[in-house]
Amino acid sequence: MRLTAAFFANHAEVVDHMLNVQGAFWKTTVVAVGSPGFRSCAVVLCDMDADDVGQQFSLHIDAQGPMGHQLTPAFATDFTVESPSMFLCFTSMALPIDPEGGRHVYTFRIAGQHHRVDVPLAVRVKRA
Repeated sequence: MRLTAAFFANHAEVVDHMLNVQGAFWKTTVVAVGSPGFRSCAVVLCDMDADDVGQQFSLHIDAQGPMGHQLTPAFATDFTVESPSMFLCFTSMALPIDPEGGRHVYTFRIAGQHHRVDVPLAVRVKRA
């Protein structure tokens, strides 16, 4: 399996082996003052073949703030490939942000693989 793309969405779910998505491909998100992160769904597009079915993988999302520093905790989850598909859907995940906002980069990767997918996101802090 190899990751080919990823994006954030308001809602994503798999229905009848098809991906249903609402409010996808975020360029920005708005958070309240003092927020440590934001909630989102993420869809990861991938190149899978039949040999991947039944295999367990670990998805990691690393977060980098606007000044280039790593934000923690990022996100990690293990999953087993149930069928050869073109996408993975991760719902209601929380990702860290720099409390001042700015341009962030979230890097999606499978543990043990070199290929990475970067997803930039402008975080805006809603001032009162």
